[in-house]
Amino acid sequence: MKRGWQAASVALAATFAYFAFESFQLSLRDALGPGPGFFPFWLGMLGAALAVFLLTQLHLDRVDLGTEALVFDRAGVRNAVLVLVGLIVATALLEVVGFRLSMLLLIPYLLVVLDVRNWVAVAICAVAGSFGVYHVFFDLLKVPLPAGIFGF
Repeated sequence: MKRGWQAASVALAATFAYFAFESFQLSLRDALGPGPGFFPFWLGMLGAALAVFLLTQLHLDRVDLGTEALVFDRAGVRNAVLVLVGLIVATALLEVVGFRLSMLLLIPYLLVVLDVRNWVAVAICAVAGSFGVYHVFFDLLKVPLPAGIFGF
């Protein structure tokens, strides 16, 4: 089991280091302060450092991995597959129907897949997560988001 954790730590460190390296394509600062590459760079560096720290702890046997083997739970695998399918469908719909409508469909789907049954909370999260987030990013932060064929 230790080899699996070590392999995962190395993969995480490499992934985070790659993102930190690629963030140099963007400016780390601009006239107003942090640039578009600032947060990806530092998050990549932090993630890589934490992955190296975990790898070091594994090498020094300071991590208790437990005695039970990892087993796949059918419900967990089912949920993971359904979430992945939902994300793929939402990505495909993003340019066609726009951010607001694709998120309005995705958020309730994800909440139902993850067994949230309070329909009032699902509705509030769906509206706030689609129209509210769109308003914050598009109107306040001036980040262009796809509007789709309906124009809203």
